[in-house]
Amino acid sequence: MNLYPLIKLLSKGQFQTGTQLGEILGISRTAVWKQIQQLSGLGLEVVTKKNNGYKLHEPLHLIDLDIVQNSLQKANSSLVLNFFSTLDSTNSELSRRISKDPDSANKQFLLTENQTAGRGRRGRDWYSPYAASLSMSLSFKVEGGANVLQALSLAVGVEIKRVLEKHGINNVLLKWPNDLYLNDSKLGGILIELKGDLAGPCNLIVGFGINVFRPKRIPDLDQPIAFLSDVKKAGICRSKLAAELALAVDKLVTDYPEKGFKPFKDAWNEAHIWKGKKANIISSNQSISVILGGVTATGELQVVYEDGSSGVINAGEVSVRAIK
Repeated sequence: MNLYPLIKLLSKGQFQTGTQLGEILGISRTAVWKQIQQLSGLGLEVVTKKNNGYKLHEPLHLIDLDIVQNSLQKANSSLVLNFFSTLDSTNSELSRRISKDPDSANKQFLLTENQTAGRGRRGRDWYSPYAASLSMSLSFKVEGGANVLQALSLAVGVEIKRVLEKHGINNVLLKWPNDLYLNDSKLGGILIELKGDLAGPCNLIVGFGINVFRPKRIPDLDQPIAFLSDVKKAGICRSKLAAELALAVDKLVTDYPEKGFKPFKDAWNEAHIWKGKKANIISSNQSISVILGGVTATGELQVVYEDGSSGVINAGEVSVRAIK
């Protein structure tokens, strides 16, 4: 059932009767009521009032596709925009497309209002409230293979931080290897995936999510999360942000095989949230206490072990958790 036309009508937060909604949508009042009942499954709270009809408890700032598309055209971008009102995962959708036709997935830009099965690193779920975050993925054909993309997730983090600063969002910090933090809470995450021949031409998926507007209610999560609206109360346009972020990542990926991570190293280290602090490096079978250093020119995390020896950590399947 496509609920997006109804959501668009209700997005302003004003009461509308079932009759009014039905006339616009071309369906019966009963069909409207049935759709209304489905909105709670998307985390949307509907207020019902006799004689007044229905409205959303909070107005929604939906993505304006005209703004996104016009921004891409103004930049003469070759990115192909695809929008979904709801999707399991933008990365998963691009992965499916690549599996069906690897050659068709170059320069695809997927954007959704809501992910029902958003993914983070190591298979973690990603919380994505409807129309309150940015959930997007881009796919590219890369000739050089995986070797030329080393530390790409760190560079993406730097680019996202730069775009946010242009919009007045300062003090965004970076956590190795792929998280963004604001006010000591997680603001966003990056998920890089490679498909095909890792030693030669391959398909790259760059996905990321950023929390934008704080909902009234947030489920219990395993860590505190931040939203852009925590520090900027007005003037945030998700549509402009989505376009600018996509363009920044497109340019980054285009230049990256030649330039690599080295030009981003200093900026990343300046934004390192836990540099010089104690942390645990957690893998599937062990947890090691270290003091965190910066990153190398190839994106490895420098650490000092408890015995005073130094080392570096590759991204792999590890997590970094600060010791409070």
